[in-house]
Formats: sequence, structure tokens, C-alpha cells
Amino acid sequence: MTVLSVYAFMFFQHYLALYAVPRTSAAFYGAVLTGYAALLVVAQPLLAERVAALSYPAALRWGFGAMAAGMAAIGAGGHVGIAVGGALLCLGEIVLFLKNDLEALARSSAAPASVFGRQRLAAGIGAFASGVVGGQLYGAAESAGSARAFWAAVCLQCLLLPVFLLRRRPARDREGSRAGAG
Repeated sequence: MTVLSVYAFMFFQHYLALYAVPRTSAAFYGAVLTGYAALLVVAQPLLAERVAALSYPAALRWGFGAMAAGMAAIGAGGHVGIAVGGALLCLGEIVLFLKNDLEALARSSAAPASVFGRQRLAAGIGAFASGVVGGQLYGAAESAGSARAFWAAVCLQCLLLPVFLLRRRPARDREGSRAGAG
């Protein structure tokens, strides 16, 4: 789950500058990233208890949903769309990244340092995959004269990932419930 969460999120990190700066300014892009960082620092501690209380499927729906809405807002463009998109992606990151770490800790009997090491490795793989796939997608969209199509494609991925992930999970959850009941 961490690989796919970071994969989807990193399109924002890798390609926002390429999209935003020519359409707004470097100063505006810097302000969006500053606001993003401030929101992350303030909101994550405030939301941590609520995120921890969410079921994993609900966290996937909320997190990927916020990221999909953020990608759509960025694709709409303009100062407002890019700023709102950044805020929504921050909320998606807070939910998905925190819940993925909490879930990994809860499901593993390994030492917490080992679990976090695996989570960071998964994040690196997701970021790498996003860079490789995103470079091709963004380049093709720019060549076609429609960078907005890139954000639409990423939005679609964010909408489809939880559907795919949640459809696969129930069988595993039922097996785990039977094993725990026996």
C-alpha cells in the first residue's frame, strides 16, 4: 500500500514545478510549497488521532480521494486551483502516509525500526516508479499541448487505486478473521 500511496502522491512532488511555474510564477510556486509544509506541520498532529481511528479501507478512500481531488484542482489550473490542489494533496498525504505506517506497525511482529525501514524502502520504490512513469506521461502531455491531461490521468489513477486495493483486501481480511477466531 505504501508503494502505491507514494507512487500516486509523488506525481505532485515531481511535476508541480514544471506545471505551475510557467503558468503562475516561481514565487507563487514557492508560496504553495511553503503553505503545504506549514499545513503539514500544523494539521498532522491535529488529525493524528482521527487518522489512527479510521479503518484502513476508510483511510484509503479518504486519502486517495483527497489526492484525486487535489490532482483535479491542479489540472483546473490557475492560482486557486494549484493552491487548493496542494492543500488537498497535503491532507491526502497526512491520511495515507500516517495510516500506512500505523497499519504496518500493527500488522508486523518485527521491531519498529525494521518496520519503518521497510516502509521507507517502499516509499523509495513508489517515488522511483512515479518518476519513471510520470516522466513519460508528463512529456507526452506537454508534447500534445495539454499538461492538464497529465493531471487528469493522475487523478484517474488516484480514483482507481483504492477501488483495486479494496476489492483485493476483503479476502485477506476474512482469512485473517478466521485464523484469529480459531
